[in-house]
Amino acid sequence: MTIKDIAREAECAVGTVSRVLNNHPDVSDQTREKVMAVVNKYGFVLNNTARRLKVQDSKTISVLVKGTSSILLNDLLGIIQKRMEELPYSISVTVLDEFDNEAKIASRVYYEQKPTGIIFLGGSPEESPEDLHKLQVPCVVITNDASASKCPFLSSVSTDDLAGARCITEWLIKNGHKKIGVIGGDLQSSGITRKRYRGFLDAMEAHNLPFDFEKSYVSARYSFEDSAKAAKELVEKNPKMTAIFTMADSMAIGACRQLSDMGISVPEKMSIVGYDGLPYADYYNPRLTTIRQDEVALAENGLDILLKNIERVVKAEHKLIPFTFVDGESVKKK
Repeated sequence: MTIKDIAREAECAVGTVSRVLNNHPDVSDQTREKVMAVVNKYGFVLNNTARRLKVQDSKTISVLVKGTSSILLNDLLGIIQKRMEELPYSISVTVLDEFDNEAKIASRVYYEQKPTGIIFLGGSPEESPEDLHKLQVPCVVITNDASASKCPFLSSVSTDDLAGARCITEWLIKNGHKKIGVIGGDLQSSGITRKRYRGFLDAMEAHNLPFDFEKSYVSARYSFEDSAKAAKELVEKNPKMTAIFTMADSMAIGACRQLSDMGISVPEKMSIVGYDGLPYADYYNPRLTTIRQDEVALAENGLDILLKNIERVVKAEHKLIPFTFVDGESVKKK
């Protein structure tokens, strides 16, 4: 059974059959059902290996950056771009909004650019398996653990966000803070946000500390401006809190600026912790207490895994990069 045989029995063109088998969107539902009925009848399986070799002729690696204002992701992109200057591949960059579906956009990029591999900087493409499986080229997501995914060509390199969030929340609790607010991303659209929130809750529950989501959690983009607004809203909703856990250093700095404008000093009246450990956090006043991710290790391991999968067609790999707790000056000590 060949594609030509399927086209003959389905009474359509060979190109139409090819688009259906490759999940191309430019096919009517009626025609797709007609072709798939023949495919299922004979148990036809597309030769993805041959198809992959054809796709790889482009020698382009597509990078999808989820978040227009994420300093961490922009830093990771810079490291990858610098490293790729020495490699026989070109790079194509697509920047997404934090609320975009990265897997769906990646499938569009895949059909338009025919890349040899795809890097997701941020996001959780494994949460849209139907779109993800359209790609059929080696992919790696950096900063999010995709080890639970059953996609055979999706690798990941990340920090243990659950453990990191739990660690820094434990530090707040150890220093006497029981009423803690949270500035985080959107829980519905961000897998990383959900993991960091779960780590925060684990620490609170371990110490039998209550947490009122409605009063103590405010969503924001991972930016200075949005986090400043979130800090103001959080203080107005929960004036009794003594500390804020933010899910990024940019959020922490935005919150600190807003608190200062409101006459609330950090850490004397309000303790703040961040996440990411970006270099500028060491030079902010007060120096941030945060979880430091190893940017270089994340970027280079992610690129190395992708290249290995492109050149040798090996199994997906999932790697955790250790984080470091940074004891800064933004938490009031007991």
